Amino acid sequence: MSKIKDFLKSPLGTALCAVAACLLAVVLVWLAAVRPNNDKSLSERISDDYSQYSAELDEANGAAQTFDTDNDLLAMAFVFGTSNGQPTGELHLELADADTGEVLARSTGDMANIVAGQYTGMGLDTPVTGSAGRRYRVTLKPEYTGSGRLTVGCSNGAVLWNDTFTVNGEAVDGTLALLVTYKQIGGFLTRFFLLVGLLASVVVFLGIYFAMRGRMPLHRLVFVLVLCFGMLYSFVLPPYAAPDEKYHINQSFTLACKWANMLSPDEWRMGNVPLDMTYRREHDFDPLLQNEKTTVFSWQELSENLFTTTPDSFDSHTALEELQTDRNPTLYLFSATAVFLAYVFHLGFVPALMLGRTANLIVFALLAALAVKAAPFGRRVFAAAALLPMTLHLAASFSRDSLLLGLAFAFTALCMQAIFGCKDGTVLPVRLWLPLAVFGILLAPAKLVYLPLAALFLLIPNSRFGQSAATKKAAYLAGCVLLALSINRAVLVTSVAGSAGFENQTTQTETTSAQGSTPAAAVSYTATEAADNRTLHAAPAAGDGKTSNRFANMPAEYRENTASNFVRRLYYCVEGVTEIPQKELEFWVQALQEGDVTAAVLGQSFFFSPEEVEHSSLTDDEFMSAASLVYLDRDLMTTDAEMCRERLATADRRDFFKSMFSSDECAELLSACQIYPGVEDDRYPLDRNVLIKEIDAVRTVRDSQSTPSEEDQTTFTPGYILHNLPAVAMLLVRSVVQDADNWVRGLVGGSLSYSSLDLAWFWVLTLYLLLWYAAVPAQDVPVPGLPQGRYRVWCALAALLCAALAFAGCLVWTPTYYQTVYGFQGRYLLPVLPLFLLTCLPRRVQVASGKQSACTLVCCLCVVNAGVLLNAMLAVIAR
Repeated sequence: MSKIKDFLKSPLGTALCAVAACLLAVVLVWLAAVRPNNDKSLSERISDDYSQYSAELDEANGAAQTFDTDNDLLAMAFVFGTSNGQPTGELHLELADADTGEVLARSTGDMANIVAGQYTGMGLDTPVTGSAGRRYRVTLKPEYTGSGRLTVGCSNGAVLWNDTFTVNGEAVDGTLALLVTYKQIGGFLTRFFLLVGLLASVVVFLGIYFAMRGRMPLHRLVFVLVLCFGMLYSFVLPPYAAPDEKYHINQSFTLACKWANMLSPDEWRMGNVPLDMTYRREHDFDPLLQNEKTTVFSWQELSENLFTTTPDSFDSHTALEELQTDRNPTLYLFSATAVFLAYVFHLGFVPALMLGRTANLIVFALLAALAVKAAPFGRRVFAAAALLPMTLHLAASFSRDSLLLGLAFAFTALCMQAIFGCKDGTVLPVRLWLPLAVFGILLAPAKLVYLPLAALFLLIPNSRFGQSAATKKAAYLAGCVLLALSINRAVLVTSVAGSAGFENQTTQTETTSAQGSTPAAAVSYTATEAADNRTLHAAPAAGDGKTSNRFANMPAEYRENTASNFVRRLYYCVEGVTEIPQKELEFWVQALQEGDVTAAVLGQSFFFSPEEVEHSSLTDDEFMSAASLVYLDRDLMTTDAEMCRERLATADRRDFFKSMFSSDECAELLSACQIYPGVEDDRYPLDRNVLIKEIDAVRTVRDSQSTPSEEDQTTFTPGYILHNLPAVAMLLVRSVVQDADNWVRGLVGGSLSYSSLDLAWFWVLTLYLLLWYAAVPAQDVPVPGLPQGRYRVWCALAALLCAALAFAGCLVWTPTYYQTVYGFQGRYLLPVLPLFLLTCLPRRVQVASGKQSACTLVCCLCVVNAGVLLNAMLAVIAR
């Protein structure tokens, strides 16, 4: 028995007991909460409008709807209504190819199970593999056994352009409400959960074993644990899940694209990219991952695409109307370098994202290990701060806070070493003061609110610098201040003048060399809703004699200079269409006015569509008439026919087309109706159905980003605060009452992602207890002297001033109609957390052994992080 007790107390025995407990918890949680969710599915809304119900379905014809989708088909759901009571009998579903009539799948259900007014699903007996542009016809036929009759929910007016909806054999002006299930999570959820649980248990085992053995220095153990747990957090909370990570990803990818463009043989150069524009490669899109709200399907998408490649060249680029963060590229150099390497080796979007995250994580782990090693006291504090769930979540992301935290920890530790760790009169070696100065200069401009932290450098005694100490300090201070002010000029303008000032600063002179300030259409190949159901119209035969007459007889109202008439001219001149579905017309007008597509690209999808390229409906003369009417609102063939023919003789249709939309006359004409001419797309031919999907993808991403309204422009600027002190006081009180719990959670990681993934309060309280335990001094560790007297006061003031500036920065961004301070989060205090713990907590309580307490702390943090990972996965699964 004593041998068993001795073994259990040994490092190996304790580690095995811990990993056994972790594995048992993983299995129990899987049985209770994970396995029942293996039936989660993902659906596409073909049409979600059931504002009315059809006539009663007869048994002979029932209801039928044509549609198209690129996705697989596993199940279908409809909204049913009832008449004369609950219908009984069987309902038969038949799914066929709309073009060939081939029956692809069937399903039969009991109508007694139908709940009126809600979606009712019917699984297909044979899964149908999707293909691009494939059209389907779904037919529902009831087989009644009672008096009850069935109706189906549909829209009042067609939603799907040129698709047909029939009831009892007769066409109906509407669209059947229809959802199609194209993906089920199935056994993947079990495999992913158990794998993450197993890996977390292995990390717990390694952490406890090496901590108890005591042979691995604390800084090396912290480095290994940060890497291991950081990678697990990176998978559980995949790219785009970290706070504001989409903007940081945009900045890293834009920087990588700029480097690739500099090395590209292409003559075009990217130039200065405004903050409201982003560059990525043409195929760098994944709507499932780019949705910041992580789901189980985000895990599946990440896992399935982890080792993909891309057909894009390394210098491929596409302009997007997406926001970046700021003008300072320093904290994005490592992530952008990793993304650039992914470009060089033609890795896909997901591998590029994970490489960028991993690069940030490695750099943070190195800086955190340096902080633990360099600290003359409080090493447990730096270890605890580095292993907090929130710290690991940010470190394993594209967020600039990843490197900012590492710089802050390392700088604080080196400052403590320089101030308290050297003997009086000792001159700092180069290996200490050089990284100290570099880290401080990098930290100062990263975020202005942490400038007081960088000022700790000034507390180093002059004797540590040898000769010209005052000059060296002055040079450091001047470098920090000048760099901070030059990079953060726009932020200062905003703080004084409000958001309007910021807009003027960032948009006054920033344009790209190729496309001005409005991006070309983005490239993606995943449609949302039923965008790919919008089809094209038939064109007249080439040279049939009617086309030229059509130009002369173009309706006079089409010449009025509006965005809608520009679209009408395209349909009329190229395809001879005057009856444009209103929703189709509104779609293109909105896309033009919002910059989702340029006039050049939209025209290209008409003049150089696959059908036009294969068999043109226009002669050369007709093509020039159509192009000039569309872009110049006048027919050049009636005034300058010979000049046009000579131009076409020396070039081709593409060159003539380009000369139309790139002319000054076109720019002046279209600018009056708020349309940007833009540049052509690289793709010839250009399918308009593909273009529709790309626009929907861009809108999906943009909808997840906030755009300030006019009300948001008036904020709590210093002038407003001074004139409205009572209102500010009430704002602060309401903020503390309503948001204090979120701030407390956010500091340690009790609220991850976009503050949308809350963990149990048990973990929050445990983490705060561990932080207190880490800050308690040890009796048996001789320290060079904790901050005392004026040093302690100045260090505490620096920490508190950073916190106050962070809060004030959020206050000046808060619109005056808000009830609480906008945007302040507990994680903003993480960079000064070690300094606060080292200087502000009382020191009367002590632990007996510093080495033993460090071991206990690391073991507890390993177990807590494993629990937080399981809790986070459960929160995601519950969505």
